[in-house]
Amino acid sequence: MNLSFLKRLWANYPTWIMFGICLPIFFFEAKTKNDFDIFIQASRDWLTGKNPYVELYHEWYHYFYDVTFISVLSWFQFLPNYFIKLGWLILNFFFLVSIWKIVSEHLNLKRLHEKRFLLFGFVFFLFSLRLLRDNIHLGQMTILILFIMMKAMDLFIKNRVVVGSLLLSWGIVVKILPVVVVPYLIYRRKFKAAAAVVVCALSFLVLPYLYMEKDTYSSLLQSRWELLNPSNVEHVLDTSERSFHSLTTLVATLFHEKCDDTHVLKIRRHVADFDVQTVNWISLIVRLLFVSTFLWVLRSRPFVKAMSKKHEFVEWAYLCMLIPLIFPHQQHYAFLLALPGIALLLEPYFNGEKEFSWKKGRTWLMIFVFIAFNIGFLLGTYSAFYNHFKLLTYGGIVALFMLLVSRGAAEENSIVE
Repeated sequence: MNLSFLKRLWANYPTWIMFGICLPIFFFEAKTKNDFDIFIQASRDWLTGKNPYVELYHEWYHYFYDVTFISVLSWFQFLPNYFIKLGWLILNFFFLVSIWKIVSEHLNLKRLHEKRFLLFGFVFFLFSLRLLRDNIHLGQMTILILFIMMKAMDLFIKNRVVVGSLLLSWGIVVKILPVVVVPYLIYRRKFKAAAAVVVCALSFLVLPYLYMEKDTYSSLLQSRWELLNPSNVEHVLDTSERSFHSLTTLVATLFHEKCDDTHVLKIRRHVADFDVQTVNWISLIVRLLFVSTFLWVLRSRPFVKAMSKKHEFVEWAYLCMLIPLIFPHQQHYAFLLALPGIALLLEPYFNGEKEFSWKKGRTWLMIFVFIAFNIGFLLGTYSAFYNHFKLLTYGGIVALFMLLVSRGAAEENSIVE
């Protein structure tokens, strides 16, 4: 077997080669007890008439997602957990492949020399390593949400409004996070798309009324709202788990001495000690300031179309990067949503617009982002320390402002028309 044969094999079947490499990992990870077991058990509880939103899973965790999602899971309850989880991991692989293809297309990476393209893919994978590992190992939904947002973006850009709206509305109903796209669609004068997303989301939301008793489903909706209500005290401080990372968590750790994390290290991290209500106001103001930075990325009046398809991709990537920062109750794996923005930050090093140099501040900022995103994987022994000081959150903030300053390096010579 010579080298040229391997090159041809890789050129023709890269997806299936990667799938073959990942499949043994999936066989192993499907045995792991993780959050997807919660989803499966919540579906079983729902089938037996229990309220999954008031049950505790793995001793102290709640089920947060919608009834429609566990309704779909209920179709597979005849299978053991192992095979349901294995199927979910395989689906996640193809979601990731689709995300990569969309990012590659909208950054026009194929124009790069083959070696540069492969090197870009390798470096991008290194930046993604910890986040991918955590999402796979913990059986999380973030890969699905990122796929939904990127695929919906791709469909909207290609004027496939109906399919894009159905997909995006499903994501909103399942995990709410993609709802940030709706005001953006209105701002960009995509009124039909925004209206379709709202109508489809409402349709998905009321769908269970067709196969459930009205009072039972209404009770489930009320129970879910009680968990998600942003005014809940646990969402104000947002520090009930050491692994939480978002602006709400960061503000609480900086401006409130006695957060409710029972596992907190006895190392000072606060710069001031305010009451909970004051912390709540600071958190709200900080998040609004971060959201307002999106106006700089938009760079146009309301109801004006994006300057180009590339710039539209930049806008969606920035929204994805904002999500884990501005929403409360975000775990480390949620920062997978920052990956399209990371791709934008890496691109200039491979298309000749930026030169990697140890003397440049941008290089060191990229290194900091890489360390912040991956140090929990590279040096996991001290993960309690990194989580205590919210290093990952700082990495997300730095990456966001790098993207804000560069606007994804959206020069005309890299625009896909």
